[in-house]
Amino acid sequence: MPTYHLPYSVPYYAQIASPELAEAIFVQGLDPIHDPHWAESGAATPEEYAYWVERACGVACLKMCVEALGGPRRSLVEWARLGVARGGYLVRTSPDGSQHEIGWTHRALAELAQEAGLHSYHKPAALFEIVDELLQEHLVIASVSYEAGDDRLPITKQGGHLMVITGAEYDESGPAAFYVNNPSGRRANLQAGARLALERFAPAYAGRIIAIY
Repeated sequence: MPTYHLPYSVPYYAQIASPELAEAIFVQGLDPIHDPHWAESGAATPEEYAYWVERACGVACLKMCVEALGGPRRSLVEWARLGVARGGYLVRTSPDGSQHEIGWTHRALAELAQEAGLHSYHKPAALFEIVDELLQEHLVIASVSYEAGDDRLPITKQGGHLMVITGAEYDESGPAAFYVNNPSGRRANLQAGARLALERFAPAYAGRIIAIY
């Protein structure tokens, strides 16, 4: 089965400053304020960094894409601040006063890419359309469940997390696997260039992408 990878390199950035601590932070419950490299995120304090650790998948993906295409280099938290300033991170307040975090809007991430001098759009997309975007040498940010990136977890939901797609295995019947840079990958083999078989990707995919080129 043919395998296609984008013809240019895509840097990997995790949504945490120390990717080697992903398992400890996301699975074992290590408080992110103890990440020794927290300041590299661009946060002003360990507490600001810790706030964004669970919320920075969208801007980590944006940072990867923008730098891959020669755009400006900004820290993770700088991207997050720019996104918040344009209303790109949604938090809804229920009638009882409780708050529910929706997360990053695809519109805002696409607009931030455009402001960085790139072309970008967001749209619903079938699985074969992701391959079409890749074949046009477009980077794709896909909405998936974070569960897809941890091979120990069952897939119980669609969406809620973002990954950059950099390649695919496919034939005339459609894709069989995608290669992703997953900003919340728990282990090294699940972070940069991780292979996600369709059986893992498809049930976790929410049917929406951002294309950047």
